[in-house]
Amino acid sequence: MELAHFEAVLKGDVTCFPFRDINKQDLSELFDKVSPLGNSLLHVASSSGQLHITQLIATNFPTLITKKNSEGDTALHVAVRAEKFNTMKQLVDFAKQVPNTSTVALLKIKNNKGNTALHQALLGLLMESKKSVDTLVAMARYLVSADPEVSYYQNDIGKSPLYLAVKSGNKDILEYILSALPQIDRLTEKLEGRSPVHFVIKHKRLDILKVIREQKEELLVLLDEEENTALHCAASIGYRKGVRYLLEIDSNGAFKRNKEGLYPLHLACENGHVRIMKELFKKWPDPTEFICNKGRSILHFAAKSGKESAVRCILKEKGMDKLVNRMDKDGNTPFHLAASHGHSMVVVTLLWDKRTRPDLLNYQDLTAYDACKSSVLDKDQLIDENAVNLEASGKVELKSSEKANEFQKMMTLAILYMYHELYRRLFHELLQHLCIRCGRNYILSTKSSVIIKSIKSIKSNGRLSKKELNNRIHNLMVVAALITGAAFSGFLQMPFSGDKEGTDHDAFWAKHGVERSMVGSFMFANMLAMNLSITAALTLCLALLVDNKLAAILVWVAFVLLELALSSVSSAFWWAMIIRCQTYKLHHIKADVFSFVSIRTVSIVFIYVQGALIMIPLLTSTMGWQVLPLFIYFIFFCFYFLLHWSRSFFSRLLKTILKYGLLGLLFLLIICLGVYSLFH
Repeated sequence: MELAHFEAVLKGDVTCFPFRDINKQDLSELFDKVSPLGNSLLHVASSSGQLHITQLIATNFPTLITKKNSEGDTALHVAVRAEKFNTMKQLVDFAKQVPNTSTVALLKIKNNKGNTALHQALLGLLMESKKSVDTLVAMARYLVSADPEVSYYQNDIGKSPLYLAVKSGNKDILEYILSALPQIDRLTEKLEGRSPVHFVIKHKRLDILKVIREQKEELLVLLDEEENTALHCAASIGYRKGVRYLLEIDSNGAFKRNKEGLYPLHLACENGHVRIMKELFKKWPDPTEFICNKGRSILHFAAKSGKESAVRCILKEKGMDKLVNRMDKDGNTPFHLAASHGHSMVVVTLLWDKRTRPDLLNYQDLTAYDACKSSVLDKDQLIDENAVNLEASGKVELKSSEKANEFQKMMTLAILYMYHELYRRLFHELLQHLCIRCGRNYILSTKSSVIIKSIKSIKSNGRLSKKELNNRIHNLMVVAALITGAAFSGFLQMPFSGDKEGTDHDAFWAKHGVERSMVGSFMFANMLAMNLSITAALTLCLALLVDNKLAAILVWVAFVLLELALSSVSSAFWWAMIIRCQTYKLHHIKADVFSFVSIRTVSIVFIYVQGALIMIPLLTSTMGWQVLPLFIYFIFFCFYFLLHWSRSFFSRLLKTILKYGLLGLLFLLIICLGVYSLFH
């Protein structure tokens, strides 16, 4: 393409060559030339909106109307993209003159992205500002009127013009397309499983949904590629208004299944949408009949996905006894699925329900506890292999989601271990002992498994080498030295009576409200920390002189002593803080409700935590060090449970306040005033 010809088209100058001689000589070779992007002179004229030149070229060289550039665009595509409405109409009219084609054929031509001219108009509607909306809508209406069937055509990413019209949210063009759409028997096949209604549901556009119902109600029954109905989609995302509206149109939609045999209720349970579940419960008196192709109930799906709120909702419903221990085609109960997928809160919820039978075996002869152990082992092995591969390839570490999932599984295993190996085992042994004492020859059937043997699979540390043992000794020695120094300095900085010698300490303490028992408690805790740390240090020194087996025992003893010493330091700090507050006339801190509650709450919580951490080594010494990780994960779960419960409690409280408005705020204010007056 010559530059002079290109510039002449842009200017619309028909007096220049070759346009002045277009009817006098054969210029087909000249007009067949293209730009670097593959655009012909007709493409350039269409994009610039030069109607006269467009008419000249299209009249004399009609084959150029269907010619594509390197991006697969015809002149019509280019005109629509440039928003040249009159040029677009002109090209559509001239298309009738092209041999072996027609206006309809031109409108169906797709570019390299699979977009027709109608696609291009609606894509522009999604991107352009409000100034261009009217022009683009007018262009789209014209193209639809020329060939309504193009509205069904899919581009390379599966988007039809109908889908794009729905996505734009423009009711004008959507109503026009819907009213112009021809009746097609195989509508689902025409849309290739990509229903625009599902897009409307996902974006929660009830107004667009109503337009579709008024203009083309048969679109509401379309299925997607997985054979999900619109109600399936609404239930899966928790769109309550959409669910209610669709149920008003067709209440039987609650009983339709997708390709996997799932009902909308299954998807609501799987995603934890409790309000949707309650809406669907109203449609059938016995939800236990909703079973998928794998034989799984709604409780299976809620348990497998870890939706504790959905599990609680199902368990509270009447007539759900059949579901609690129902097995799927693999013999797994909901408890099996929750345990094997590491959903700790669901496991606790099901254990709390008296109807749950945790000892049931699936078709692989595994209990839920066994399935959980197996999944932890498989995951451990997989993570180890991935870590080795990533380290070898120099890539980043494992995803945090994988680590979080592993953490949840370990907490779940810790819960089941505590339940099976401690709670139930001790209970059975105690009951057996009582039965024997009562003179009955009664033996309880328990599984022949030993605690240490059952937990061997969890990354046992094994025997330590001399070097590793010495490293532990040196580290603990540093801790012992630090505790000794802290105890010594704490005693020297005791706030007795100031700097003057000969001061009557009893009078000083009495003046400031400090009791002798407070000072005695501080001194006892400080002395205990000092002596325990020194004893631990001497024990560690002895461990350096003996063999590995005895040294390991001495290291364990020193570890316990240091734990007790640290707890004593914490106790000494508590008493020192009280004495300081009294000495510097800060005893009015009791009048501050927040300080009064928070200080004591934190102290009580950490006293229990410290006690639990001290008990762990004592318990593991009798059961084996292999169970140590489970005790630690169980403590983590206790904190996790408190946080989860607190979040749920305050969430319900906030919803109640918002529900009742000013009355709720007044009630909350009364509670706050009551608490404040109580501590005053």
